[in-house]
Amino acid sequence: MEIPNIETKVQHSQSNTAWNVIGIRPGTKHKIARVPYIMADSDELSKHNREEARTHAEYISDCFNNPTEIKTFVLDVVNKKKWK
Repeated sequence: MEIPNIETKVQHSQSNTAWNVIGIRPGTKHKIARVPYIMADSDELSKHNREEARTHAEYISDCFNNPTEIKTFVLDVVNKKKWK
């Protein structure tokens, strides 16, 4: 598993109902992921959808910003399954 050397942030799309995970360092300023959400008839449901999508985008961004911790966690899980 290669550790990506990318720092990211979450930003709302200017043209779509979606959150984008984008690189923030020079040379990596591109979209890593797009997390769309659906606008509903209800304001409450639309807000819920928007916040849920933001939570997912923040999780993806956090994984890119902390790759060593994610790799260690994955390897721990894989190793535990091998020995059971």
